Amino acid sequence: MATQAQHTPTDSAEDGDDSGFRLPTLWTRTLGELTLSYVPDAGVEMIPTRVYPASVEADWAGHRTHMTPAGHLPMGCGALLVERGGTRMLIDAGHGRISGEDLKHFQHAFGHVQDLPASLAALGVDPGELEMVAFTHFHGDHTGWARPDAVEDPRSLFAKARWMVGEGELGSVPPGAGPILAGQDERTVLVADGDEIADGIRAWALPGHTPGHTAWILDTGDGRQVVAFGDAMHSPVQVQHPDWEVILDADRDGAERSRRRLVDFLARDGVYGFGVHFADRQLGTVDDSGRWRPWDEETDGS
Repeated sequence: MATQAQHTPTDSAEDGDDSGFRLPTLWTRTLGELTLSYVPDAGVEMIPTRVYPASVEADWAGHRTHMTPAGHLPMGCGALLVERGGTRMLIDAGHGRISGEDLKHFQHAFGHVQDLPASLAALGVDPGELEMVAFTHFHGDHTGWARPDAVEDPRSLFAKARWMVGEGELGSVPPGAGPILAGQDERTVLVADGDEIADGIRAWALPGHTPGHTAWILDTGDGRQVVAFGDAMHSPVQVQHPDWEVILDADRDGAERSRRRLVDFLARDGVYGFGVHFADRQLGTVDDSGRWRPWDEETDGS
C-alpha cells in the first residue's frame, strides 16, 4: 500500500470535522476504570463512491478531511483490547494473513500497517492467555487471526479464548463454507442482545450489516460508556449520512435503522464510540451539530 502522506487538506473546512485521513497506529486511552488499546493489523484505501454506492463524487466535496490527496478513503483493520478490573479481552481479531493481491472492486490498495501479533507484543499481551474474543460480526477483516488457517496452531493465535458471537451470526455463514473460527463448535458462546459477558461489558444487537452484527457497550465505571460498534458505520461521514449504505450491507434497510439508533445513542452525554474503520480518529462522539467529534485528551480524558 502506498504510504500515507502527512498533509493537511486545504479544502476540508466545509464540514468542520477534523476526523483523520491517515491509517491508525497503536494507541491506549484510559476512561475511568476502562483501558482501551487499539491493536493495528492492516489498512485499506477505499474508493468512496463504490463503498457507498448511494453517493456520487460531488457528495464528497465536504468530506475531504477523511480522504487521501488522491481521493481515497483510508480504513484501518485491527482489534480493540479491553481491560477493566480482572477482564482482559479483544473485540474482533483483525484482518489476518491476507495478501491483498486480489483487491475488491471497491478497494484501491491494501497492506499491513503492523500485523496484529506484533501489535499485541508491543502492548505486552500474550494472545494465548486471553480468555475471550468478542466479535462484532464474521467478515474476514474482523475474524482474521481467529480463523482456522490463521496460524499453524489449530487452536489459532488465541489458544484459550472463548468466542463471543451475537445470536444470528452463525446462521449467516453459507452452507458448506466450513467453520469461520478455529474450534468454532466447541468454543463459541452465543450472546443475546443485552447479555453481559463480563463486568461492565454487554452486547447490543445492531443487525443489518450482517444478520447477527453486534456492538459491545463498555462501562467505564464512572458514568460513561464506550460503544465498539464494528461495521455499523465504516466512516464518520455516515454520522451525517446514515442513509448511505455500505456495499457489503446484507440488509440495507436494517443497517440504516441500526445506524440511526447508533447515532442517536452516541449523541447522549457521556457516550463515546469506537469505530474500528474510522482511520486515525476511531474514538469519539457525536456533537451537538450532529457530526463526529474525535476524542480530545484535554476534554475527554480520564
